[in-house]
Amino acid sequence: MTEQKEKEKNSKKYPFTKQLIRLAIENGYTNQRIAVEAGFKPTSTAVVSRWRNGKALATERQMQFFINEFEHLLKRKMEHLFYGETETPNELAYYKIQGEILLSHTLYYRHNTGKKIQKVGIYRFVIINSDNKFHLLYQKRAGLNENAGTIKYALSSATFSNNEHANWYLKETYKDLTAQELTHQIDLIFDEFEKIEYLRPDMVKIMNDDGRPLKFIVRQLLLKHGYYSDDIIDL
Repeated sequence: MTEQKEKEKNSKKYPFTKQLIRLAIENGYTNQRIAVEAGFKPTSTAVVSRWRNGKALATERQMQFFINEFEHLLKRKMEHLFYGETETPNELAYYKIQGEILLSHTLYYRHNTGKKIQKVGIYRFVIINSDNKFHLLYQKRAGLNENAGTIKYALSSATFSNNEHANWYLKETYKDLTAQELTHQIDLIFDEFEKIEYLRPDMVKIMNDDGRPLKFIVRQLLLKHGYYSDDIIDL
């Protein structure tokens, strides 16, 4: 390894520190042993706690032992499968994406049956962090007929599987976004929602209940992870 590469490895942060440390703990490692394998004294457990809680990132050099031991398990945990329709009737396409799921937010249709309010998800937004780039997955209820005049009829052919992930088709995927691009894309999607003519009466309530708050929720999520949207005003 060249001197330059060695220097980069010593300083480059490992983006999945928290997940890797937690895997080590699940496999029986104590904070003291983690500290030693990372190149610290056994008493340096405070830094391990910061890694474990996501308050700090270790360098690749500090994580090298755990990368060798557990990165293959981490990769499995952070691989997610999605699917969607193709242009060919009754044919599906399957997609794999890697990263940490930061948020899964569902837009619900609430149907008052007279005896109770039945809540059914119709759209879902999933945000995945992959090496400090964000992927936004925009999903719809599998089988949802978006051309129907009301949500009730749109759901008549929808899927209601016991496996929750099987209930969702990919509608759109936006990959490798910066934090600013992510918030901008969320805003664009909901601007387009407001122009939709079909399902109009039902969509207004869904937008107010579950849609508009997502703009805030995403900005709050990014802020907690150290990212800022330029439309946030300091008080």
